Amino acid sequence: MYDPLNSPGSRLPTPKRARPNLFALLALVLLAVAIYFSLAPREIKPPSVSTAGLDPAVAMVIEGALNNVRANARSGDAWGRLGSALMHYEFIEEARFAFNVADGYSTNDARWPYLHAMLVLPRHPDDAAVLLRKAVALCPKRPDTPRVQLAQLLVERGEADEAEQHFHTLLRLTTNHPLALLGLARLRRAQGRFDESRAFLDRCLNDPHTAKAAHALLAQLLQALGDAPGAEAASRRAASLLADTPWPDPFFTEAAAFRVGRKALLQEANDLLDRNRFDLALRAMAAVTRDYPDDDEAWYLTGWALNQSQRPAEAERALREHLRRSPQSPKGHAQLAVSLLMQERFAEAIQVLEAGLKLKPTWREFHFNLGFACTRVGRDADAVRHLRDALALDPNHVPTYTALGELLLRRGESAEARRLLQQAIELEPSNARARTLLQSAADAR
Repeated sequence: MYDPLNSPGSRLPTPKRARPNLFALLALVLLAVAIYFSLAPREIKPPSVSTAGLDPAVAMVIEGALNNVRANARSGDAWGRLGSALMHYEFIEEARFAFNVADGYSTNDARWPYLHAMLVLPRHPDDAAVLLRKAVALCPKRPDTPRVQLAQLLVERGEADEAEQHFHTLLRLTTNHPLALLGLARLRRAQGRFDESRAFLDRCLNDPHTAKAAHALLAQLLQALGDAPGAEAASRRAASLLADTPWPDPFFTEAAAFRVGRKALLQEANDLLDRNRFDLALRAMAAVTRDYPDDDEAWYLTGWALNQSQRPAEAERALREHLRRSPQSPKGHAQLAVSLLMQERFAEAIQVLEAGLKLKPTWREFHFNLGFACTRVGRDADAVRHLRDALALDPNHVPTYTALGELLLRRGESAEARRLLQQAIELEPSNARARTLLQSAADAR
């Protein structure tokens, strides 16, 4: 049977497939590439930083950070590390540029606005406040250092209400947060709310992060309340305490890895000495004397630390090295004399002190130690003269009053001795030595 649809002559023609238009596809690809590059951030060149004349260790760190940016031009981390390196070496504008680029590439990273704020805080506190608010917004809980820094800056700027909000947030995040308690105590004292200030202070007087500052504030508070003995006791306690331990700051600790070279080592040593960490400080200074053997300051600090550690013979060697490099150093003479006095080499100490006195005749320390040394070798008249000179230079130095009073009492000059010892007690009512000597003077009348 004839089927017209299946008949060879009646079969419908197969439609031809359209060939792809290669030129149109190429045009689409080029358009996509153009759109991408128009929207994608352009690679930004690192700032020009001259490392000529820098400490070689510093130059190496900066060059390494610059090379890292060149290899990773769109990495916020690379730019942030460049800013972290530059901020330690007075490349202020270059570091600011790097932190701004880092912030643009890593918009959710609180490190870069925070470190940028720390960089500009001394010179541009308004900019620092903006940057710290951004850092707090990016890390509202941990770490809490951005909020601590912001609250403290707001107190200094007189923005008490906002500062108080941040202090209370810190207390919600960390029970008895010592820096928040100290901050609120300062606010309450400024507001004249002394009882509340004292209540906050009582909670942070024994914390190693705030003890020294809290006792100093307590002395001011008690003085304002009319409690002079309490104020004096708090002031003495503040003076006797070590420097407050810095609050943990992981962002700055990370950036501090870029602090290298002589200056950084000396700063580290000084910070450790402030906290009586003598062994660690001596280790840092040993690195300086090894890598920078002609540096006179490291030898001086080494001698000072060894004197403080009751190691006078070692101190003497370091201080003689310091004076060999810097023979006109008054502080070097003063510390070398201390090491000799501790070894009871009084005649040698007198020679060193007299040489130092020629360099710095207005230093009370030279006159006081000469008075002590002259007493020990039987030169009482010279001792009296030097102690009088020490008092003339520093009329509030209690040990001088006590030493001179004791010497005059031994020489039979009781009236002046009693007057000097009484002045010592007026300046420092708790001075047990002066009280004992004054009683001896009274008994001898």
